[in-house]
Amino acid sequence: MIRTLPLLLATAALAGCTTVGPDYARPAPKAGPDWVEPAAPGEVDQSWWERFGDPQLSALVARAIAGTPDLAEAEARIAEARANRDAVLGGRRPTLQATGSATENVLSENGQLPISRFPGVAREFPLFDLGFDASWEIDLWGRRTRQAQAATARVEAATFARRDVMLTLIGETVRSYLDLRLAQADGAIAEALAASDAELARLTRLRADAGEASQLELERAEGAARTSAAAIPDARARAAAAAYRIAALLGAPPEQVAPGLLVPAPLPASPDTILAGVRSDLLERRPDIRRAERELAAATADVGVATADLFPRFSLIGSVGQQARDIGDMTSSNSTRLQIGPSISWPIFSGGTVRAQIRSADARVDGAAARYEKAVIGALSDSEAAINRFVNARTAATEAEAALTRERAAFALADRRATAGEDDRLTLQRARQSLLAAERRDQQARAAKGQAAVALYKALGGGWR
Repeated sequence: MIRTLPLLLATAALAGCTTVGPDYARPAPKAGPDWVEPAAPGEVDQSWWERFGDPQLSALVARAIAGTPDLAEAEARIAEARANRDAVLGGRRPTLQATGSATENVLSENGQLPISRFPGVAREFPLFDLGFDASWEIDLWGRRTRQAQAATARVEAATFARRDVMLTLIGETVRSYLDLRLAQADGAIAEALAASDAELARLTRLRADAGEASQLELERAEGAARTSAAAIPDARARAAAAAYRIAALLGAPPEQVAPGLLVPAPLPASPDTILAGVRSDLLERRPDIRRAERELAAATADVGVATADLFPRFSLIGSVGQQARDIGDMTSSNSTRLQIGPSISWPIFSGGTVRAQIRSADARVDGAAARYEKAVIGALSDSEAAINRFVNARTAATEAEAALTRERAAFALADRRATAGEDDRLTLQRARQSLLAAERRDQQARAAKGQAAVALYKALGGGWR
């Protein structure tokens, strides 16, 4: 043991001399710092759904975050990645294992050791053994270090994957809620329009009976009435489908969520201004980009793990215990056994397997780098398109609101003229239909603006914090 100790110390002193494989460096962004579209400066709102001013919507988002199975699955993946990381970190420390055996042995008289030629040596004997085995692989080439780097990066990737799930979950919940309220608004307008068309058909029939309207006019009026009536169940079906989607997003049975949602409520007002922040900060806010970057870091560390297999592995091994043929001798100092020393393992020839694994790891790095670049370019494109869509949707909503104001004024005038006997009821019903059509366009424009706001907030990476 005294002669072996200097060799052990010298071997241990070599630990940590080098770390093979490439050192990871985050890729520099290739995109410019300024937005192409007219984006509003300022920090991105993280609780952006609150800006819709709908308490029921805010409650649904909070419930979705708290109980959806999608987030539970993502959290399970984080727990798995953390456990794998802890297993890797545990492998860097010395291991200690307790051993014990009690065996009955019979030696062959005709084997390699002819027992019958040794007087006093029994052929049959028991053997008791109790001790501890220890080992420690010295991280001479940084293999364990690279494994730890890869495992840590995968934990971070799983964390950003969960944040991406949360961002998508919030966006889909708000989008489905807007679909629900738009369908309910469409249903109410469809009912009013169907009633107006039915009244027009009735008046047209009276005129046809009096010879003041043709059969063609009557057929058109009655066809329009039936078409309007057919839009009512379609709107109801869309509202129910949206309510069921929300229930699925919340991770709840439909009967627990849908009845409350199907009570009609107005379409929430979307914000007029959305702060887009600094364009370069998008790489930090978007969880899908952060996830792709962490996966690239893990793949880079894997190259070092594969490269370390080209070099020898050094370990320190030791075993100490008590061994005796008689259990009563187990406590005697003469029964002590001891083994300690270095161990080396070196794949001198592996048929090119190790170098093939290195090439495979390099290829995975190239793939991860391509995915990261794709994520960055896609995020920038999504954001610019979302800004453009929101700006145009806001303009369209403003125009639709102005048109609705004019139609309301026109209907009020038509109502006064009908009351004064200056116009007939047909003219009043046609004015009512124009007003209902304007109300439908206004509701649809407001909903489109809200959907554009959701898409922009999601593209900017707001909400997962």
